[in-house]
Amino acid sequence: MHTEVMLLRSADFANFGQLTARAPAVGHWKAILVLVLFVISNVAVVFPIRLPVPQAIIQWGQNILIFCRVLPRRSGPPPKAKHIHLDFITVPLFSVILLLITGAINGAVVRDGIVGANGVKPLDIMALFLSLAYLSISLDATGLLRFLAFWVVRKGGSSGRRLFAYLYVFFLAYGVIVGNDPVILSGTAFLAYLTRISGITNPTAWIFSQFAAANMVLLLRYNFHRVKRVDHATLTHLPAASVVLVSSNQTNLVLAGAFSLSFTTYTAHCILPFLFAAVFVYLVLALGLFRSPDMVPPSVDIDIASNEDIGTTLIDQRGAIFGSVLLLVTLGVLVGTSVVGVPVWEVTVPPAVIMLLRDLHHDWTTIRLPEPEPECPPDCRCYDVVIEPYIATELSLRTSELPSQASPASPTIPQQDLSSLIERCFVQLTSPFPTVMSIVRRLPFPLVPFAFLMFILVQGLSARGWVDVFAVWWAAWIRKTGTLGAVGGMGFLTCIACNVCGTNIGATILLARVLQLWAATSSPDARTKEGAIYALALGSNYGAFTFTFSASLAGLLWRRILDQKGIHVRATQFLWLNISIAFTAMTVSSLVLVGQLYVVYRNK
Repeated sequence: MHTEVMLLRSADFANFGQLTARAPAVGHWKAILVLVLFVISNVAVVFPIRLPVPQAIIQWGQNILIFCRVLPRRSGPPPKAKHIHLDFITVPLFSVILLLITGAINGAVVRDGIVGANGVKPLDIMALFLSLAYLSISLDATGLLRFLAFWVVRKGGSSGRRLFAYLYVFFLAYGVIVGNDPVILSGTAFLAYLTRISGITNPTAWIFSQFAAANMVLLLRYNFHRVKRVDHATLTHLPAASVVLVSSNQTNLVLAGAFSLSFTTYTAHCILPFLFAAVFVYLVLALGLFRSPDMVPPSVDIDIASNEDIGTTLIDQRGAIFGSVLLLVTLGVLVGTSVVGVPVWEVTVPPAVIMLLRDLHHDWTTIRLPEPEPECPPDCRCYDVVIEPYIATELSLRTSELPSQASPASPTIPQQDLSSLIERCFVQLTSPFPTVMSIVRRLPFPLVPFAFLMFILVQGLSARGWVDVFAVWWAAWIRKTGTLGAVGGMGFLTCIACNVCGTNIGATILLARVLQLWAATSSPDARTKEGAIYALALGSNYGAFTFTFSASLAGLLWRRILDQKGIHVRATQFLWLNISIAFTAMTVSSLVLVGQLYVVYRNK
């Protein structure tokens, strides 16, 4: 027995030495620069700032753009003051450019960060992400979520506690199908309206339960698709991503692209942690944080008939049916083809194109008019014309803010510059296709460059040896703590990292790469390896509602929508309320996961 222990320890230290030997000199100034800029990029996500631009530079830049016919020539007062926004896009972009200039990274690192490396293919992920996002947002634009929400409200009756429970379950169920983006976009505005008409003066309980439910459901939005094994020059045949996530959530896409998981295995591991966490989080919400009648009143006075005809919220009934069937068929095909080998983006992009063509046909046949009308037809899905103001968000199409089209009889000759051309094209597209333009405005396009830039920066960390160092630290932790440390350590580490690593996307990209290298070099047992991977899945989703709004981009969007509705959530309030919610969800899910692992591997 003593000999076996000594042999095991010798193997552990051999793996430790292998990891250490593989790490290049991280003390080199280029490696330090990569790490510093990575940290600065993440800080900019948490604390975005804006810097004023001197007036002389503004005037000089405007003159150049006018000379290049990008902007029209204008006369009058000098241009207004401008600011440079240092946020989650500009700072990572400047960091990547600086690293390229200094030679800290090369073109191969940038290529790997865009095309893919180590089993993660960002291009495929973005195509999958945007196609499913279009399907979900288009379905939401039909009014289906609001229709179902009002139906749930009617079923809840006048009981405040029952209504609170019904809405919590509804947001969980709906989010499992379409993801958290539609729940955040339309569900937040719906709750702001609901609490106002029902006389609830403090909407805190309702909006925080919705936000927790919207992020928890992402844990179940994992469907997988098997791809070919990839060999890597830097790793000794690392078990590459033989699966790609089917979800509208990027953290899940990254995880599914980094590890070999089957749909049935993942479902078996994650359903129970999710269900137990959902139950215990509700108990914390209803019996702990919001037990006061001021938060959730015993009774609410909501007369649906006088405030809103439920039928009118379903703006496009045919579109809702068509979109629901198309989305369910798409998800079914993804699961059914999980053993065939077809890339998942080839499965999700065609349905998104079909939905786009359907939306274009709907707008063209419904809103085709010879002249602009003050109102859209009754079945128009244009947000700011038909839907009540409480539904429209900043991301919705605001036709009232668009420049008015010139009269056909106007003698003014349009200025031939790029800015005016884009403006006219946008107006001309908005008039016949308000639904499509509204959906396009709501698509999470800013996430695309942000994700690519984070992939590049993490790839730079890997190329300069920092990921090897982090893998050494993680291997040392596992040697001391085993499976329990793998689950608890990775779960809570991920929750914390979501707040300091440029949202949960940046945290997932970095930690998934660390686990890949650790698994390839340390050869951990199956129970410990699976515990770390699934704990990362738990933490990347639950970490979205922990300490700061910037722990996820959904949190930033949620706060912005609430501000527009006159509901202001303080950073300290967000922190103290979410700590107990996230701690409960993470602890319960981790305990259930550990129990499952010991049952599955009880003979090993």
